[in-house]
Amino acid sequence: MIKIFIDFDGTITKGDMGDNFFYNFGGPICTKIIEDYRAGLISAADCFTQEAEACGNVAQKEVSDFIDLQEIDISFGNFITFCREKNTDDRQIKFYILSDGLDYYIERVLRKYDLSDIPFFANELEFVETGMKISFPYTDEECDRCANCKRNHILTLSGDDDIIVYIGDGHSDKCAVKYADIVFARGELQTFCQNENISYYLFNSFEDVIIRMEEILNKKRIRKRQQAEFNRKEVYFAG
Repeated sequence: MIKIFIDFDGTITKGDMGDNFFYNFGGPICTKIIEDYRAGLISAADCFTQEAEACGNVAQKEVSDFIDLQEIDISFGNFITFCREKNTDDRQIKFYILSDGLDYYIERVLRKYDLSDIPFFANELEFVETGMKISFPYTDEECDRCANCKRNHILTLSGDDDIIVYIGDGHSDKCAVKYADIVFARGELQTFCQNENISYYLFNSFEDVIIRMEEILNKKRIRKRQQAEFNRKEVYFAG
């Protein structure tokens, strides 16, 4: 089986929706909070909590109206259709969105584009009397660099025989690609892959991913990336 894991902010969406979201409602202080996070001064969960506090008692309708203005790479829907059409009795393709963003805007955006049946994992946002509250159901006990551990989702949702594909662009994808056999990268993730000698395919839109995946699926055998397979086994054995 082929398992495809896809980042949301900046990969599916045009621009980093999470950063834009907090800057819009919290102002420049959110930029400073992110800088502290990038510098390792605070955890990812602390970063989100402080950003939510900076936004104050923002109304849910304001948030929803902002989200409804956001756009995605329109070819993403074509990619999902492509994956579904490539399912056969001999080969199954499953896909998931893994985001270190917020479920509220992901769910709303997917519904806007009639893609709400795509499974996703993200941090959880709820509106309370004092404003926004964020909870983190998918943290990792040993690593706080991401609030939603994408690596753990990949390992939990994949089996030994699966081919793992990862598509992303940013900071929260860096750990995840170490465990992927096939990587599509751009932006900050592309630079990371170059520095870490992780083979990848550069993409500008999901049309690029479709073209390359068509070539990969037409091969008689899809090879696993040896280092990724070793990394996965190392985690399994350590557990």
